[in-house]
Amino acid sequence: MKTDLNLGEIEERFSQRTEAILLLEGEYFIDANDKALELIGVSSLAMFKSLHPAMISPEFQPDGVSSKFKADKIFSRLKKSKVGRFKWRHIKLDATPFDVEVTLKLDEESESYRIHVHWRLLS
Repeated sequence: MKTDLNLGEIEERFSQRTEAILLLEGEYFIDANDKALELIGVSSLAMFKSLHPAMISPEFQPDGVSSKFKADKIFSRLKKSKVGRFKWRHIKLDATPFDVEVTLKLDEESESYRIHVHWRLLS
């Protein structure tokens, strides 16, 4: 069943969640809830949308592998599997690292490459 929610309705629907929720289209952020903005350390959705996903990941993940290399592999697998779950280190705009469990779901009903992203903060 296809839904015809606009981005404002989507944001309203998930803005009350306690986990961070983001929406990617292609390689760009198009929406995020308040928890995601708080984790990244930005004050507005407009500021967040101006960031590229590479800007919120360190150059290397804790295992020593390039974040870009790992992300490329994850997105390649996502095109086939439509879902993914993994641990990831992100960085706030002030360079403070934080670790999350990431859940990705490819929106198969979208005509573009839209991905729903959930972050669960790991302590």
